[in-house]
Amino acid sequence: MISVFPLIIAGLTAAVSLISFRYYYPASLKKLSLLWVLDLFFIDLAGHIFKTLGIKNHWIYNFYFWIFYMALAYLYSEQIQSKNIRRSICYFHILFPLLVISESVLYGITTLQTLGIVVGGTFIIFLSASYFRQLYLSEENEKISHDPWFWFSFGFLIYFGGTVPFLGMLNYLWEQYPTFSNFYYLYFCNSFSIFMNIVIIAGFLCRKDYRFQKLP
Repeated sequence: MISVFPLIIAGLTAAVSLISFRYYYPASLKKLSLLWVLDLFFIDLAGHIFKTLGIKNHWIYNFYFWIFYMALAYLYSEQIQSKNIRRSICYFHILFPLLVISESVLYGITTLQTLGIVVGGTFIIFLSASYFRQLYLSEENEKISHDPWFWFSFGFLIYFGGTVPFLGMLNYLWEQYPTFSNFYYLYFCNSFSIFMNIVIIAGFLCRKDYRFQKLP
């Protein structure tokens, strides 16, 4: 039940995010909603089903992370104003697929690609921190708690900061310290996932100026 609960919360988050298609939400939030529904929920659901059936599911989570990192970087390119950081996102969209291809050739897609997880997750942490810096330097008077991407960035910062170091060493830890690996993943990684999803829900519900304007 502990391992399934984060999936339930992800499904709830995906359901809440769909309100972006019913009200006057920005296009970026609609895109994030699609990412949450199609990637974080349905691909994660497939991973749980394979695990229940006793089928190795690492290749599913490789796809999960590939899509997640690339999509988040693209969405941040629409939010961040710095030309240098937006240029770094363009480089990421070129170099990260090359890294994925290299890992796939060397280790196959059935092995969890931990280097891609570390590189992609670290880059999302960098983008989240960059967005916080942009908010800090901004002269707008609007409360940051009314900015959905403040909440999203906060969630990504905590989630990736808490999981990337562990997932980056997971293949080694699982061979050498399986009991610790199972404990950390079950309780800590799942807790970080639940926290991120709750914060994402807050981001979708925080803007009153368009939340109550229903589409015709």
